[in-house]
Amino acid sequence: MEDEKCIELEPMRTSSSDGRDEMNLAEFPLCALSHRLPAGVKTLHFEDQIWDQSRNEHITRHLTVTGSDAYGLPTALDDEVLLGLVQLSRQRNFADRKVPFTRYQLIRLLGWRDDTKTYDRLEESLNRWTGVTLYYRNAWRDRQRKCWVDEKFHVIDNVWLCHRNDSRPDTPSGAPTSAFIWNEVLYRSFQAGNLKALDFEFFKGLNSAVAKRLYRFLDKRFFRRHRLEFDLKELGWNHVGLSRSYDAASLKRKLRTGILELEQKGYLHPMGDSERFRKVCSGQWQVLLSKAALRSENRTPTKRAPEGNPIVAALVERGVALAVAETTVRDHAPEKILRQMGVFDWLVARKDSKVSRNPPGFLLSAIQNDYVPPAGFISPDEIARIEREQQEQRDQADQRKQDRAKAEHERDQNRHQAIRRFLDALSPRERDELEQAAWKSAASLQRSLFSGEGSLAKAAKRAALETHVWRLLKESAPAVLRD
Repeated sequence: MEDEKCIELEPMRTSSSDGRDEMNLAEFPLCALSHRLPAGVKTLHFEDQIWDQSRNEHITRHLTVTGSDAYGLPTALDDEVLLGLVQLSRQRNFADRKVPFTRYQLIRLLGWRDDTKTYDRLEESLNRWTGVTLYYRNAWRDRQRKCWVDEKFHVIDNVWLCHRNDSRPDTPSGAPTSAFIWNEVLYRSFQAGNLKALDFEFFKGLNSAVAKRLYRFLDKRFFRRHRLEFDLKELGWNHVGLSRSYDAASLKRKLRTGILELEQKGYLHPMGDSERFRKVCSGQWQVLLSKAALRSENRTPTKRAPEGNPIVAALVERGVALAVAETTVRDHAPEKILRQMGVFDWLVARKDSKVSRNPPGFLLSAIQNDYVPPAGFISPDEIARIEREQQEQRDQADQRKQDRAKAEHERDQNRHQAIRRFLDALSPRERDELEQAAWKSAASLQRSLFSGEGSLAKAAKRAALETHVWRLLKESAPAVLRD
């Protein structure tokens, strides 16, 4: 494999201690949780129901994943490759849709073995992602518009893999590298900041595909609440990607493997099956998951920069040479450097002309000269605080609406059950007399709908009867029945 390494010069340092995950990619799986799929299976479908605050109603979200005839659907290993590509873009601050890389760099980032089989597997995965199409219906979160939208797109538009005597794609240095281009829809989401922090080293330290998928999904959902409850089938089928042929017992068995690993790694709070899985009714179960208070010894150790200073590593990640970064950290206060890096990242994200020509040079000058941020600048900490407050307000509002809807539903159920019990206790003669009384007490407009035997007449009579019975029950029953 030495020859493979020589023809691809590594474009930049690899650092995976500060990973990122795209929020939509963390919400639904894009693959089946297996290394091989049954022959002929080229489509996956996931869906769930959530409360949409912007529409003030529950909506059903759908995601359909289709693979090409030649390469098929992505597998769990392909999902790792895609997450690795996100980390490559993160190292470049998501500055461009086109991301140069080397296969050796990506293999090292993923922690895979460096051999011919791995190189072939990586190329197969990139081919597969180029052929995959995603169809989101009410399921793609547009961060700028703050709503769920429809989107249809490929994940990757183009891929170049560098081989001998192949200079594509062009790079300013002329060095041969591989590259890929994100689809515009996904890249817009990167640019809009629809990203979350991800401990990529911890992710790589997980063994089972179920644990890895659970970690990505839960790490997004645990942002505000450290105790979550899901419907077993919705979690297993639609957010982890387990087969829809699995019944409740099989889903619990499969999920238990990943949950146990996350417990052992210190991510989930340990609990027994009787507490973890709660039966609601026949065939319906709830799953309780609680985030643990993580201790450093429970986590997979993250890689550190050789110099052992995270600020030096952050400067190097932004293009500053290692020796210059070390000198800068020695000569300037950490608070000053971190403040200017926040301004720098803000300008880069907006493609400001001040940083486009020589980003590392601008950053060093800003630190040395105590650059004054432009009007409109908001620090990352302030943005995070505002977003946390807004999210908390949205969560509280959603919870209030759900509580009101639940209470209203329970009242309706109690009303219908009380009416049904009353009617079931009547003799045929009493039922007939009650119906006649109900028809007479109905409003004139409602009585005008009684004629005929059609569905409208039946519905009008049934409504009049239920209204009449409920009135009788409220007049004679305890106050608990009253609205």
